[in-house]
Amino acid sequence: MKYFLGIILILLLTACGTSLDNGNKTQGDSSNEGHNEMEGYVASVEDNRVLVVENRLDPTVTEFDPQQHDEAGNAIYFSLEEIEDSMTNSLIRGEKIQVTHGAVAESYPGQSSAVAIKRIVDEDHDVVIKLDQTLNLMVLEQFIQQVEKSEDAIMRVVQYTTEGDPVFNNYMFENGEHSIKVDATQDNFGVAETIRDVSCPQLEYYLIDNQNIMFELTGCDNEGGALAIASLPIADIIVPEDIYHRIEVIVNDEVVLDSNDKNEIGEIITKIREGTPQSVMTMTMMAPEGEIKLYGKNGTIQFDYQKAGNVIRYNTFVEAGLTFD
Repeated sequence: MKYFLGIILILLLTACGTSLDNGNKTQGDSSNEGHNEMEGYVASVEDNRVLVVENRLDPTVTEFDPQQHDEAGNAIYFSLEEIEDSMTNSLIRGEKIQVTHGAVAESYPGQSSAVAIKRIVDEDHDVVIKLDQTLNLMVLEQFIQQVEKSEDAIMRVVQYTTEGDPVFNNYMFENGEHSIKVDATQDNFGVAETIRDVSCPQLEYYLIDNQNIMFELTGCDNEGGALAIASLPIADIIVPEDIYHRIEVIVNDEVVLDSNDKNEIGEIITKIREGTPQSVMTMTMMAPEGEIKLYGKNGTIQFDYQKAGNVIRYNTFVEAGLTFD
């Protein structure tokens, strides 16, 4: 009886049409018959191949060390000879993709040939803008901070359409210039068949309608002069979600508060988020007398501070009622 059940189990598994090859699934879809799929992160992009790893590595590191086996997990170099140029030229380190490919040569990293590449939304590392929610605003914050320091930076923003389709935007800042790859090929109600390129010299941000801050690139070569990154509620972006563990307040070069108290930090953040905003471009105001620094797990947020209790950030003046004895 046990032998008979074992035969049935083997037959059922065989009928499913799924097998594993170097950690990748073989698909039963007739359009990809005989091909495998790998979901992973871009670790490096070369002239005619891309390295995809199972686990996301630091995207600022351009050289992959095979000794990173434990950290990277499964890793495969994919030839891009069969992939359209618009896709291969738009890939950036750290982004999540799905690769349909052929057989994998046994090595580490493995070697294979890509048949198709599709971007996948990464809710852990992308700035994801949905109709009712925005995720990972600290990624945008880190990108802006790097740009303001003239450091090279990359970021992927996923903007969902009204119908629920993702549009992927890869932002790259190198040598003082912004270049953007807009991939709307997964928008089922759009007309984009290829990925378009945009170049812009300047990043700007400003308050609109007293509720939202607009982030956009200006002077763009083929977007009517401007390309919007996102319009975000000021309450969300003025202090992005993070785990903040320290606050420092400096007034006239004197430290008046340096605290690790979670309750105190939380109260200050709440006052800033619930404060009354006004665009600094439409008002005359006193010069800042100090600064407030919020130290978080993923970054540091800094405000200009006035002793009257107001803070200034992203060209926005916020009446927060913050006073420190």
